[in-house]
Amino acid sequence: MLGLFLFLVIFSCFSLLLYDPNYYPASRKLTGSPRKALTPKTVSHYSHSTNGFKKSDTRNGKPGTEVSINGNSARGLIFTARNILTNVVGKKTLALALAKERQTLFDPESETTQALMDQPPTPFDPDSATKQAIAIALSEIKTLNEAKNGSDWDDTTDSSQFDKTIINEALHNSRSAIVTKIQDFIETQRQVSGAYTPLYDLLTDYPFRVGKMLRPTMCISVARAVGGMGQAALAAASALELYHNAFLIHDDIEDGSESRRGKGTLHQMIGIPRAINVGDATNVLAVGLLLENLSVIGVSKTLNVLHEIEFMARQSVEGQAMELDWVASNTSHLSDQDYFTMCVKKTCWYSFITPCRIGLIVGHPSASPSELIQPLASLTRFGMVLGIAFQIQDDLLNLQGDLKAYGKEIGGDIYEGKRTLMLNHVIAHSGRASKQIIEILALPREQKTPDHVAFIMEQMQQCGSIEHGWTVARSLANKAADIFETLTFLEPETPLRPGEEWGSSFHDRRFLKELINYVIYRNL
Repeated sequence: MLGLFLFLVIFSCFSLLLYDPNYYPASRKLTGSPRKALTPKTVSHYSHSTNGFKKSDTRNGKPGTEVSINGNSARGLIFTARNILTNVVGKKTLALALAKERQTLFDPESETTQALMDQPPTPFDPDSATKQAIAIALSEIKTLNEAKNGSDWDDTTDSSQFDKTIINEALHNSRSAIVTKIQDFIETQRQVSGAYTPLYDLLTDYPFRVGKMLRPTMCISVARAVGGMGQAALAAASALELYHNAFLIHDDIEDGSESRRGKGTLHQMIGIPRAINVGDATNVLAVGLLLENLSVIGVSKTLNVLHEIEFMARQSVEGQAMELDWVASNTSHLSDQDYFTMCVKKTCWYSFITPCRIGLIVGHPSASPSELIQPLASLTRFGMVLGIAFQIQDDLLNLQGDLKAYGKEIGGDIYEGKRTLMLNHVIAHSGRASKQIIEILALPREQKTPDHVAFIMEQMQQCGSIEHGWTVARSLANKAADIFETLTFLEPETPLRPGEEWGSSFHDRRFLKELINYVIYRNL
């Protein structure tokens, strides 16, 4: 799946190289012969050889750039692609693209991390600010973890500040707009000559089950809060929702899950091979939606969004790999910090950080990376801390939630052996019972019984593991609220603008503020 996805992203980047807004506007209807309608001023000529191929451009009858690509060298292809991007997109955007290759998560105790925390961001390298934000966020989490038994530990929150009107209206409006956008796009693909239509019937399953729509709503809210139009962020927000659903399809297979959003999982309904293919097809659809950005936000911003998506996907599969490896090896003695590190990769990037970052890129009036350094870093820090709180609450709901509201199997994480914060805690604090817990976790899912799950849940209650998870989630939400107050580049309120085709003005800073308490007080 990841190989297919990365191929599509690379293919999309090359598509940008041939894009000319004067000849390929999204709203233009082609007339006449296809060859005549699609003839641009720049004509590319390719000559094939045993060593690869050569591309030379002719613009207005005059020779342009000439690039040779060695067909036997993947490194040569990547190098050539970078040269092309430099000419077409510009060095500043290229710096943003190449910086993503170097982006990593750091151990908060390492010398490298401490050095990053002390260094100012490098001009024209937004990634350096992001690295700094990651280092600071992980350091803060470590400090919070150490303060649990001290007087500085703050786990107070006020649920009365959770404005249901703002949350519900914003999410409802997003759901309506996103579902319509995805439905129209699927129907367009279904109508393509030669399309295998039964596949598209399956593609409408997960996206149209009632989900929270948090990711697209965050993306649109940040875009509007920095001056963008709601409709300008719709394609990117819809693509994020499709990626989320693709991840869910594959995650359900990998975890052996039985229910999703109140219904059976897709692989149980149609079988694993077909469900995997539907997940792959959902990823393909998302790439198609991202390419619609060309006629809306331009080439430079579209390329930046594609790089954000690529990095998000890479982090997500790395986090999933960590979790699957822990289950496969029946790992014990994991710390809270181990959980945080996995959670940042698996959940925070694709659920919080990337939606916010893409919203900023789409909505900000400037496409200059130098102007986005600090806002991107601040949103990364905010999304990371809030994302961990979100995942802890999600894990708590899996243990104690209401099945009808939660929509997933209660106790499913224990059946699947997922190393949640609470499970790691009970293994570390249950004394002699920890050996029995580990033996239960070693059993295949089909051999685990309700009594096994009940035993582990009882130990969690006795050892304070549930309270531990709730305490950490509340404290992280408080930290996210503190960070949110520093996001002064987000306008307090953003009324609907003249010409804006959007249904709710609550998609702005107000939604993002209410989101903090919603994350830990939600019941679904």
